[in-house]
Amino acid sequence: MKNLPNVLTISRIVLLAPLLIMIYLPNDQLNFISVFLFILIALTDFFDGFFARRQNITSEFGKMLDPIADKLLVAGVLIVLMIKGTIEDLSILPALLIIFREIFISGLREFAANRNAQASIDVSQVGKLKTAIQMLSLLLILSSLVLKNLIILLNIGIIFLWISMLLALISGYKYYKSVFN
Repeated sequence: MKNLPNVLTISRIVLLAPLLIMIYLPNDQLNFISVFLFILIALTDFFDGFFARRQNITSEFGKMLDPIADKLLVAGVLIVLMIKGTIEDLSILPALLIIFREIFISGLREFAANRNAQASIDVSQVGKLKTAIQMLSLLLILSSLVLKNLIILLNIGIIFLWISMLLALISGYKYYKSVFN
């Protein structure tokens, strides 16, 4: 449990509460800091996997906690942005579908693990692309809170949110098929 990748994953979860508070509060300075904190958290997601593979120190704990940390980050930021009204109207649909997909995949993983102790669902290339586009989308949307006069950041972020929703549904279907084939 006390290896660098696991420390990075745990730090991502610990930093989530301050991030969500900073996003929610109507304070330009905190919103500015939240953009950098989001980048830091996203980088820990990249580096925990990078170091785990490079140093060959993957663990069952890390395999369990990493997707949970990812889902908490994405769902938490999306929910706060919806509550705040930054993501609104029809754009709530991709945010909700992304959150629903994450819950569905968690259930699929649990089902697969209970069905066969050796079963696991590997991350697909579509899933990796989905995650990258989701992170870019959320970064652009968060940046629009700071750079209010650049509404194009919000619009591009919302477009990427729709794209990531499509990729989330495709990868979710692939996961479903891999469990039930």
